[in-house]
Amino acid sequence: MEQPVKEYKIRRAAQRQAILQQRKALTQEEVQALSQLVLDRVLNHPYLQQPRLIASYLSCSGELDTITLNEQLQNKQHQLCLPVISPTERGIMDFHRYHSLAELRPNKFNIPEPLPSQESLVPPHELELVVVPLVGFTGKGARLGMGGGYYDRILKQISPNCLKLGLAYDFQRNDEIESKDWDVPLDEIITPTQHYHFTTTKY
Repeated sequence: MEQPVKEYKIRRAAQRQAILQQRKALTQEEVQALSQLVLDRVLNHPYLQQPRLIASYLSCSGELDTITLNEQLQNKQHQLCLPVISPTERGIMDFHRYHSLAELRPNKFNIPEPLPSQESLVPPHELELVVVPLVGFTGKGARLGMGGGYYDRILKQISPNCLKLGLAYDFQRNDEIESKDWDVPLDEIITPTQHYHFTTTKY
């Protein structure tokens, strides 16, 4: 690994760890209260006032509560899909249609996923909105993830009209986060107190 790239990865790992420690320190009551603020902002988003095909995810480890968000989106007639990680290829995942928590099974990382099938597979170019998990972000829309590259790879396959929306706590903003050519920036990020817009509106 070239020295500049190695140093870049070391810096990102340190930034990631610092933010994760802050997230881990939140109480369950704080998570739920802050999640409700974000949920309200998402459900009132102008792009979501008609049914959409949405790729979401299941929150864990102190993340903002997307399990409740997913349920509310389904109640508003949006179609949802969730990521399914490839069991054999590192950094590769697909999206599969999701209906209820009862149908999910744990993957190799013990993360619940839909059972993949050809019928449930959603091609990335059909997605209208991707709710993107993140560890940190900048005021320009750069995203710091967990380092696996799963989302950077699949976000390169979506339609230019698909909205890339991040959800974060306010403390997850860190303008010292760097980005490289392979890092895919987000269009918008919603926090408990802010709605950031980084690109020209797609709706």
